[in-house]
Amino acid sequence: MAATIQQHKTNNTTKVQPLNITLAPVYHQSSDISVWKRALNNFLSLQNPNRTLLYDLIDDITLDGQIEATWSKRVDAINSTPLIFSRDGKQDDDINRLLSCPDMSNLIKDIHSTVAYGYTLIQIQDITYSDSEENYHIIYDVINRKHVHPERGFECVSVEQNQATKDILYKQPPFSDYMLYMGNPYDKGLLFKAAQYVIYKRGGFGDWAQFAEMFGMPFREMTYDEYDEATRIKMENLLREWGAAAFLLHPKGSELTLHPASNAGNSPFAELIAFCDASISKCILGNTLTTEQGSTGTQALGSVHMQVEEQKHTADKQFILSVLNSQFRSVLSRFGFNLKGGSIFFASPEKDWQQLQTKYFVLSGLSSMIPIADDYLYEEFDIPKPDNYEELKEEKKQEKQALQQAQQQDNSKDDNNNQKQNNALPDVDFFV
Repeated sequence: MAATIQQHKTNNTTKVQPLNITLAPVYHQSSDISVWKRALNNFLSLQNPNRTLLYDLIDDITLDGQIEATWSKRVDAINSTPLIFSRDGKQDDDINRLLSCPDMSNLIKDIHSTVAYGYTLIQIQDITYSDSEENYHIIYDVINRKHVHPERGFECVSVEQNQATKDILYKQPPFSDYMLYMGNPYDKGLLFKAAQYVIYKRGGFGDWAQFAEMFGMPFREMTYDEYDEATRIKMENLLREWGAAAFLLHPKGSELTLHPASNAGNSPFAELIAFCDASISKCILGNTLTTEQGSTGTQALGSVHMQVEEQKHTADKQFILSVLNSQFRSVLSRFGFNLKGGSIFFASPEKDWQQLQTKYFVLSGLSSMIPIADDYLYEEFDIPKPDNYEELKEEKKQEKQALQQAQQQDNSKDDNNNQKQNNALPDVDFFV
């Protein structure tokens, strides 16, 4: 993973020491809950923390359709909202071009993957500008998580994935200058928490398939005389050549009784799989009704579940922005980008007028109690700040003062007229 860092719009070139690690293929195996527990214990080891089995297991369970459907919803919620850089209420076209390039979209996905996989380490190698495409390219590597040991006392990248050795100290220069490291060192990620349900679901599918193979087709039964061995052999050959359905061949006088489970009519296999899918949805999205409809699903309940999911999306965005406005902006400054005085944020969704209206009423109420900066309002409502902002603001101020003076003059005239009318009225005593 050699990395050559070229300064943006400068003639300086900075060399970064490469991270040379020994990559090994993912090992796929038939997993049961004992494998899941062993992966957890290896991860929590104090002497030699090992993440290999954990990430091999996660890589395997991502083939599950429910995992793909639920996690994709959280990813799509991030990728569907553009990023914007603003300074003093004005957007920077050059930085926004960087934030909208395809590589930046991939980088956001990899930063967001911290929620799913746990601790993430990314090395920014180069940022270049293509004149023909009129766009930026970000060259970076996601360091293989099996080699990263962020635990206290380690904080290193190991050359070999099965041995926690302090080969590369990524938080120290020169590596730290171009590194993004994010997440809790002891966080195993949402996918590992959901893996146990995928394991049980696969077991349920296997049992269901075996049940269908044994009892899904008609069961054939033949009898023969107890001492007629020649007939028994002929009948057995006949049954075996007659397809793959189950059969029973037994002497006359013997009996076979099948005892179905008491809840066989409720399909316990389907119930187990549905329960596991619902648990995966709760683990990743915090709800079930936005992915499948239950027997108690109503529009009101669905709205509550959607609010819970939106809170997950909001938390994801806040996490991503915390990385972009700290470590990432520090890396960008080393490539010559000037982000001083500005910040990166997600653009407000134009279609969600109800959310904007609610935000407007809240800010209107707050403005009567505390002063609110104009730049904050421009950013919150995604409104471009005029170039002649100060001039327009002064005009508005003068118009407001003129209107107030006119109102005061009108009120003064009304007071004088009322006084004259009162003086013209005779003094009258009223008695009740």
